Amino acid sequence: MEQWNVLVNGRTHEIIFEGGTLLGKGKFRIDDQPVRGTAVLVKKVGMFYPIEIENSELFLKCDLKNHPVDMIQDGRYLAAGTSLEEEIRDTLRQSVEARDPLTAKDRSAMGSLLTFTVLTYVNMVLFLIDASVTFPFSAIVPEIVLELVSIAEVPFAFPMAVGVLVSVALASVYLLLYWRARKNNSLWPVIVSLILVAMDTLVVLFLALDDFSYYMVDIAFHLWMLWSLAQLWRVRSKKRKELLFEENPVEYPSMK
Repeated sequence: MEQWNVLVNGRTHEIIFEGGTLLGKGKFRIDDQPVRGTAVLVKKVGMFYPIEIENSELFLKCDLKNHPVDMIQDGRYLAAGTSLEEEIRDTLRQSVEARDPLTAKDRSAMGSLLTFTVLTYVNMVLFLIDASVTFPFSAIVPEIVLELVSIAEVPFAFPMAVGVLVSVALASVYLLLYWRARKNNSLWPVIVSLILVAMDTLVVLFLALDDFSYYMVDIAFHLWMLWSLAQLWRVRSKKRKELLFEENPVEYPSMK
């Protein structure tokens, strides 16, 4: 067993590493409380166990055989007194963020939005080559535009070219919103995407008035997309509140 006394926010915490497996599973006692942890494997470097104590950035570094090497606090090795390598720090930060439930929901919803956008483009191509198959998990309005211009009673080339441009523009709005939402974790592209998908869903529901069974799968996927974007809105809003609280913590007056 290895033991460390770590100072966090003016209070000393006792951390005991009781042992671990080669698969990166470790057993700890933190302030005499049993804790189990899963290590982050950094190739050719070692295993790093994240330790949560009052929002402090703590990691226990072990070698590849899961033997303790040093404790890391706020980017510094406690025993060696040196700074944590920048590349390792980035890897650890990304790994810890990936384990965050909010981050997982965010990525899942963003993946749904990207799939929705890509399949919209795919359906447009399938329509233009007169394929007999389409994908339901996509926006229907761009495809409707192509259908309308294809049956227009005017020379074919001009209206179809305009229809393709309009359809591409409509689909590209989703792509632009995805890019903006992914670039800086903004909230407004998510809200706009939710509004557009809601409008697209209303169009599907209107078409389903004539043949509900034909559009049943489309409706189900649109409702799933609405739910995913609503979840993404909730996650982004929660992250925003947490960030604002970290930047401007509320201080309560002490009782004397």
